[in-house]
Amino acid sequence: MNLTLRQLRAFAAVAEAGSFTAAAQQLHLTQSALSVLVRELEREMGVQLLDRHTRRVQLSEAGREFLPSVHRLLGDLAGAVAGVTDLRDKKKGLLRLAAPQLMACTLMPRVIALYREAFPDVDVRLADTLPEHLLAGVMAGDVELAVGQDVAVDGAVERRTLFRDRHWLICPPGHAFAKRRKVRWHELGPYTFIAPTRDFRQRVLPELAPAERDYMLRPGTQEVSYMTTALGMVASGLGLTVCPTYSAPLVRAHGLQMVRLESPDFHREVCIYSAARRTLSPAAASFVEILERFAKAQPKG
Repeated sequence: MNLTLRQLRAFAAVAEAGSFTAAAQQLHLTQSALSVLVRELEREMGVQLLDRHTRRVQLSEAGREFLPSVHRLLGDLAGAVAGVTDLRDKKKGLLRLAAPQLMACTLMPRVIALYREAFPDVDVRLADTLPEHLLAGVMAGDVELAVGQDVAVDGAVERRTLFRDRHWLICPPGHAFAKRRKVRWHELGPYTFIAPTRDFRQRVLPELAPAERDYMLRPGTQEVSYMTTALGMVASGLGLTVCPTYSAPLVRAHGLQMVRLESPDFHREVCIYSAARRTLSPAAASFVEILERFAKAQPKG
């Protein structure tokens, strides 16, 4: 049996209007085209659904039994189409995101606020995570997008660069560097360095000169897992650290100073990650657009 939606809609329209002429006008069809659709449906069903009289069309017994099912089917289809249309237009939906803890408390809340202004009916859920666990949610399907600093990916994950961000020296306001316009890496020698993540030294070492590498590798250097820990230690006078530009709100909240750190400049890419070969939902695609516009509008360090 090969029924079509056009046939079902034609039958329902004639049954409700009680006339081929009125139903044809409603469906913007010729009366003959409408009659063909109904006859094809009856042929496929193997029963007569309509009793045709000179002035009026009435449902047969089979037609009366069949009509409620047709109404339910057409109603379910209309509801399904409306649901997909709402997803397309971001009138509803659920968007799950992941970001490392530092980004989750600085950059992402500002972008999510902009997104909700544009699409208030989309429910946005943000998971904060350790940098080394950033891609786990994407690969498991628990989140649709992850945003964070550059990490290695395989064929299961797609990565696109969002922006390239400078790292700044962080010091207390009363420190000798606080009033400086810039500081060079070799000038950090007399001070304790607090590496803001466990992998920071491995990432920065290839860019440093031998003397600066020795400084980063000396026993006095401390490593922490969270930027908030490093900032708390700096605020208590326990050393110096570095952090990316987007962490400025958190640095200011700790009452600390950001000073340009040069020779060498140390940058890291911030990237958007998603599952490869999987089309982004309308909600995720529009979030990426807003995120990219927000990144472009930020001052470059």
